Amino acid sequence: MKKLNKTTLALCLAALGGEAAAQAAAQDAGMMERIVVTANRRDQLVQDTPLAVSAFTQETLQNNQVKDLASLTALVPSLVVEPHSDSGGVHVYLRGVGSANHTELGDPAVAFYVDGIYLPRPQGATALMYDLAHVEVARGPQGTLSGRNATAGAVNLVSAAPNTTKTMGAVSVTAGDYHRIQAQGMINIPFGDNLALRVAAIKDSHDGYVDFARGSNVPPGADKYGAQDQAGARATLLWKITPALRATFIADYYEDKGAGNVYLAQEPVAGQDRWSAVIDTPGTLDQSIMTYKTKWNWAATDWLDVQYLGSWSRLKRSNASDADAGLYLGFKAENRTEWGQFDSHSNELQLRSAGAGPVQWVAGLFEFGEKNRIRFDIDRSQISEAALRQDLAAGNVIFVRPTVGEYASAMSFIQGDRQLKSKAVFAQGSYDVNEQYKVTAGARYTKDHKFDRGGQNWACPNWPDNAPRGAAVLTPNQLAQLVTPGTGLINTHNIGPGGAVTVAGCGNTPGDNTADLEYGQATWLGRVEYKPARDILAFASVTTGFHSPAIGDGGATTKPEKLTSYELGFKSDLLNRTLTLNLDAFWMKYKDKLESQVVNNTLQNFNAAGATVKGIEAEFAWRPVPAARISGNATWLRAAYDSFLSCDIDAARANGQVCGTTAPTEDVGGSVLKHAPRFATTVMGEYDFAVAGGRLTPRLQAHYETKAFIAAGAFSRDVPGHPGVKQQPAYTTLDVSLRYEPANKAYTAELFVNNATDKEVKYDAVEVCTQVGAPCQPNQQIWAAYYNQPRTLGARLSMKF
Repeated sequence: MKKLNKTTLALCLAALGGEAAAQAAAQDAGMMERIVVTANRRDQLVQDTPLAVSAFTQETLQNNQVKDLASLTALVPSLVVEPHSDSGGVHVYLRGVGSANHTELGDPAVAFYVDGIYLPRPQGATALMYDLAHVEVARGPQGTLSGRNATAGAVNLVSAAPNTTKTMGAVSVTAGDYHRIQAQGMINIPFGDNLALRVAAIKDSHDGYVDFARGSNVPPGADKYGAQDQAGARATLLWKITPALRATFIADYYEDKGAGNVYLAQEPVAGQDRWSAVIDTPGTLDQSIMTYKTKWNWAATDWLDVQYLGSWSRLKRSNASDADAGLYLGFKAENRTEWGQFDSHSNELQLRSAGAGPVQWVAGLFEFGEKNRIRFDIDRSQISEAALRQDLAAGNVIFVRPTVGEYASAMSFIQGDRQLKSKAVFAQGSYDVNEQYKVTAGARYTKDHKFDRGGQNWACPNWPDNAPRGAAVLTPNQLAQLVTPGTGLINTHNIGPGGAVTVAGCGNTPGDNTADLEYGQATWLGRVEYKPARDILAFASVTTGFHSPAIGDGGATTKPEKLTSYELGFKSDLLNRTLTLNLDAFWMKYKDKLESQVVNNTLQNFNAAGATVKGIEAEFAWRPVPAARISGNATWLRAAYDSFLSCDIDAARANGQVCGTTAPTEDVGGSVLKHAPRFATTVMGEYDFAVAGGRLTPRLQAHYETKAFIAAGAFSRDVPGHPGVKQQPAYTTLDVSLRYEPANKAYTAELFVNNATDKEVKYDAVEVCTQVGAPCQPNQQIWAAYYNQPRTLGARLSMKF
């Protein structure tokens, strides 16, 4: 028998769950770390997994200042996380594909999991990353094993498991500018050889980045936009009931009480600060997610393993945001979630082959349910030009409270019972043809039922048809929105926070959102693997996936989005495992691609004819000497719509035209998808210097992207008179840090600067006049965008015991 070397020891430790020990053994040998992932529903080293999957340990996340999915983007090829303000959610994109609908009307296109449990709302993707075993991000459709709404990929956060052999803990404190304070801790307590409890918690807060500009009307002490106040706590109990049966119970809580984000002016006037806005609705967010999870593993026989995953989760949210962002003075647009509750549960039973035979398989049953209840209000107010001039002359507050002869209107979306019931059956099997070749096939069938019972849309008294200031002749809709003496609540301050909505007070009858949608969809996978050497893997696959159809306002429905993906992959550990190089080429064909866009001030879902996404991704990690580490990724991407007739809403408004009447219908074929730059790359380097009985590690990370289209809609060209507003130009960002660790590794001290060059990067662009019904001229346009965080700096101290 060959001598057991360090590499084999590391693999054995990883297989037994001692990932930290495995990584330490590999690093001491000057090798790259190896991570066990579960993307194929079984424990497998990431380099042996025939998927485009990236994985990172908790230590890697900390060293890269990653605290949530948004800060993970530079480490994962083609990952983009786009912030939003009126729901506390985000839009997640992979390979230029995502969902721009963060409301209860839509579903994300990148599936998000924590400990293998699916979180259906995009707000779940904002959860903090702490005390994790690892994070894995699988790119491309995961329709066979993950099912619906994983067309672009899947993200899984795997929390650290309790240890039954020793008591241990860890603490970490981070302080930075904008009064940032983060504190987190973990304690692991074994209760004998078969029972252990692990408890972890985190608290992270900082001030906002967007100053209140002159004219803002906010109460004293209001948080600035960009302020965060997040917290999380997790308790995990591991019980080894018998040598063959173990159970894990997890209670996971997350809350966010920050201020949210706000659009900022893309074309500020002379003297206007980019990082300021005239605010009349301070951002507030009260969001929480409580999840209870359990996992049971039973080694039934020498050839069969059984696993059960169950969960129940409740997301609650209320928030308010300034939808006009002060970009049209004297006009107030306020979005509010008065109340929202999203309950979901899931049950999954998996049967898996055990042992190391030539045939490996997994099969399972899946059941999921979600019930959503929400009230979302939109208020609009407009004062006269004379009132605006008076406010500006009198002081620094623009007091937007409409009086007789001025405008007030509102909408309220009340969904009391919107549900999804989903069931699926799946199976996937692999056969080792010989030592070099393996073939895999899999299939899944999903049956869904979506419905909305009793949902209502109120437009009070009519949805904004505000007249441009100075207009002498008003339309009937505009006259209906004027405040008149002695009328209801709507004409004193719209619906107002928490106000009741009635026909008498609204001046209109509600619209009906009732809808009922049932559908079934089969997805499948076929794959061939070739292993010419122990540390080299090549694979070719064909996979399919689908995105659930959407129910929209008024009961409108869409068709499901479908795709077929062709992929060639190459994974390698070279130079005695000091160099890891992974390549992946893909060609994805979408049919009935789902899109969301604000049209006439309401969010609408629709199917585009299709899209083609193709590209090459590369990931590498290299240790030229034990003290040096160089890693990075690169993506070459071409993502465009196929032939599809549509109307360019933005160009039409700029030209004084209207889609559906005077504006032309055009073929958008060839137009670039959102968040699909032609080339993007991240490179990181660090080096350990022996200093003062320990090691000092400077680290540099640079990210570069070519220009990208970042606005809604299928037309990626310039808007007449507003060059560049729908694009983010090519840019480079730089992060730097300096880390010290003594020889006994008792603690780690670090200084860091993120976005060191203070580069402004746009994530989403919107034309405000169209979005909020502002009183603009027919061809007047005001463009705004969400931006990345400005330069931030801080220090971190962490220790283990």
